[in-house]
Amino acid sequence: MNILQYKDITASVKDVDVKGRIVTGYLSNFGNKDFDGDIIEKGAFKKTLTERKSNILFLNQHDWKQPHGGFTTLMEDEKGLYFESTPLVKGVTYSEDALKLYEAGIIKEHSIGFVTINDEYDDKSQTRYIKEIKL
Repeated sequence: MNILQYKDITASVKDVDVKGRIVTGYLSNFGNKDFDGDIIEKGAFKKTLTERKSNILFLNQHDWKQPHGGFTTLMEDEKGLYFESTPLVKGVTYSEDALKLYEAGIIKEHSIGFVTINDEYDDKSQTRYIKEIKL
């Protein structure tokens, strides 16, 4: 299946450095069954991070026409897909607005856009286990 999908998680903002224009947090968590009945497994990002890490952008609402920048850190840890952004672009209206919304605590979650590469479905639990994705 080569269809772009989206997943979001709540409470995924760890820190916002308004002066440095840097956001940190999680783009995805491991082991949690989401509203679609999916669980992203640890290791699902390994290949895409190895192959594409420098080409993955921090986008405003998944809009390729509105990149905030990239990531200084993008890695799997025990919890999920952890990130630290590059400084959000200064003077760009949507990045300025995003920083204000982060600072006010209005933006509290993040999401990923991905294509499923490898998954398994368990009929009994009605759960799809996502084993590999391409960001």
